[in-house]
Amino acid sequence: IIEHKWFEFGKDEEGNDLSKTVISREYSSEWKVGDEPYYPVNDAKNGELYQKYRALADKETKVTFGGRLGEYKYYDMDAVIDSALKCASQMLK
Repeated sequence: IIEHKWFEFGKDEEGNDLSKTVISREYSSEWKVGDEPYYPVNDAKNGELYQKYRALADKETKVTFGGRLGEYKYYDMDAVIDSALKCASQMLK
């Protein structure tokens, strides 16, 4: 569930929280043939493709690849945030 009043557009002109909010719910579902794949399916084919991307990414010295796109896999949001925090922690050492 996303509560939009916590984003920047949930403020009035003076920067005060709005008295109302909008809540969005997102429901995941198992991908099946015919569906549009919004994220890579975690399977052997995409695992091999990711290894090719990873080999290219490892050659870059001034870029960090992370999250759903950078790791080329589906994550639930809590796992994405955990991965980002771990990555940032490593970068700040």
